[in-house]
Amino acid sequence: METSLDEQKEQLMREGYVIVRNIIPPDELEQLRDSVDTIIDRAPPSSRVMVTEWVDKQTANAVEFYFDDRTLGFTRKLMDAPNVAPQGMWVLCHSGTGWHRDIHPIDMAPLDGLQEDIRLNGPPYLQWNLPLYDDGYLHVIPRSHLRRNTEAESKLERRMGVVPLPGEITVDLKAGDGLVYINGILHSATPNGDDKRRTLHFGYQSFGADGFVHFFLPATMGVDFVEHLSPEAAEMCYHFESLHAKRHNDIAFTLRAILEKDARAFKEGLHQIHRSEHARLTTLVVLSKIVYMVRQYKDSESEESSDSPCFQRMADRFTRDELEQLWQRFSLLDGKLQSDTEQYEPLFQSGPMKYFFYEMPQDFGVDDFIASWNA
Repeated sequence: METSLDEQKEQLMREGYVIVRNIIPPDELEQLRDSVDTIIDRAPPSSRVMVTEWVDKQTANAVEFYFDDRTLGFTRKLMDAPNVAPQGMWVLCHSGTGWHRDIHPIDMAPLDGLQEDIRLNGPPYLQWNLPLYDDGYLHVIPRSHLRRNTEAESKLERRMGVVPLPGEITVDLKAGDGLVYINGILHSATPNGDDKRRTLHFGYQSFGADGFVHFFLPATMGVDFVEHLSPEAAEMCYHFESLHAKRHNDIAFTLRAILEKDARAFKEGLHQIHRSEHARLTTLVVLSKIVYMVRQYKDSESEESSDSPCFQRMADRFTRDELEQLWQRFSLLDGKLQSDTEQYEPLFQSGPMKYFFYEMPQDFGVDDFIASWNA
């Protein structure tokens, strides 16, 4: 019996993942295998290979598949987003990771805030695993995407492979099946040994939906490879770039309003990047992390090291002095995100640090942030 889109949305939010069977038919599967093998042969040996770095006209189908209605279109429907854009197109060749969440407190909000945003506004990012050969290496703990680690999980240090945990399941994917998941879910992978693994690994950011992105990494794919694609696919890549450009403009507008202590413009900008009235503090924390990272990038940038389009585009809009002033505007909020002593929680992508892994600031909101500019 075929599962409806509404049922798939409900499962995604409830369990943290949804499996879509038989996305790729056998004839297309063989074509993708050939193209992916060609790309992997060109790249240096690695457990994962970025497809866009090694694509040519003969292997363009390995990129264009990510723009397909079965992948991009389905993700947009799951997210209820006006637009989505791919972020990263990898092929996983070898597996073997310990239990973890794809969360790092140094440049993201604490877990409680991220989960509140997902619960109230839906996920702003979804990740895929889509194997070209049968793949039973991935393990997940259903429903862990909307809760803290349990006591048993908090006692477990991350190690390669899968250490048994209560509630875990093996995600059994046949060639051509797709797993869509919220990447804050606890997940791990067993080593594939000598078995051939060619699993497409990719994600999509939403644009124009209720919430805002949870991280500000080099997310844009760029357009350096579009000469190898069909005109229709190349046009889509330029469209994706325009989505990122608008997001950068909206972020810069919002940060400029903070710098100038313009509360009205700040609220207007905040509404542009986070349309929902709910969980806006999470986005405010993410903005503080953007300033933190761009400030560090600006301090270390040189013409030879400017290889991060997202950071570079933002750094170009502010002087060092302006970024220092911006960071001062966030100083009260940043202090509320930290303890006096180092914190550590296993199964995050992070070592010990003073930033809280779970706790969001209490009794502090957007209006308090505005008031802090003149404190």
